[in-house]
Amino acid sequence: MIKLYKRRRHSILDDDITKTTYWKSQDRKYCEFCKCWLADNKVSISFHENGKRHKESLKKHLSDLSKRSAKEFKQNQKMEDDIKEMEKAAMKAYAKDIQNNADLTSQNINEIIELSGNSKTIAPAPTVEEKSEWKEMKNDKGRTYYWNSRTDVSTYDPPPNFISKAKQENKKPKPKKIKDKHKKQKIDGAINNMEAVKLEEFGPIPCGKPYGSWKPVVKEVVKEINLQLPKVEQKPLPPVLLEPEHTPIEFKESKVDYSLEGPSEFKKRKLNNPKRNMRQRLDDE
Repeated sequence: MIKLYKRRRHSILDDDITKTTYWKSQDRKYCEFCKCWLADNKVSISFHENGKRHKESLKKHLSDLSKRSAKEFKQNQKMEDDIKEMEKAAMKAYAKDIQNNADLTSQNINEIIELSGNSKTIAPAPTVEEKSEWKEMKNDKGRTYYWNSRTDVSTYDPPPNFISKAKQENKKPKPKKIKDKHKKQKIDGAINNMEAVKLEEFGPIPCGKPYGSWKPVVKEVVKEINLQLPKVEQKPLPPVLLEPEHTPIEFKESKVDYSLEGPSEFKKRKLNNPKRNMRQRLDDE
């Protein structure tokens, strides 16, 4: 009996092991706009997407994206403008270096060629004459001043990098030999006419008037416009009626005359007057 029981028990355990079931959770989906989990089925998804909360969060997300893209566009545009300004500044500095030292470009190119291994070199560029806006001038009195050819400003203080009068005379182009006598006569006549005209005296600019110069006032004549309106006969105005002057009203103060002679009397009160008091006592106690 004991052996049979053990066998039966062993068979029941084997059946339980083969027929066991396990629990599986339902699939879930995460909404990135609402930051929440929901069931991964069509009904739950459609119900959530049609909800007010999901629509508001989606609208907010789209507005944030548009703002972010606009901000990034502005930043990129600003970066491009900064790069352009840096390139312009670099080109200005490079041009200034070339003016100061014209051999700078050829030296850089020759260094690159030497590194690459080629034997050919580039000759240095011709020197560029220094250009200065300030020039040394003299007025009729013989006093030296300095004039700016770009801004038309003059000053007596010597600015840096000005061109002296001797350099200006050396830079003047030499006149070419004119073979034709007729042309030479014309040029001589023009030179004589120019010498006859007095040149304006150059010097410091006088201080300007802050409110401008005086101008005469010219009254503009206003033309009468014919509106072609119908003519209306002017009727005489009614006479002005003056109101009569009102006589002022005088108010007098009433006064009692105490100058009457004789004794003053008072009326005696009637006690037994039935009309005066209707309520009377019936019993005399």
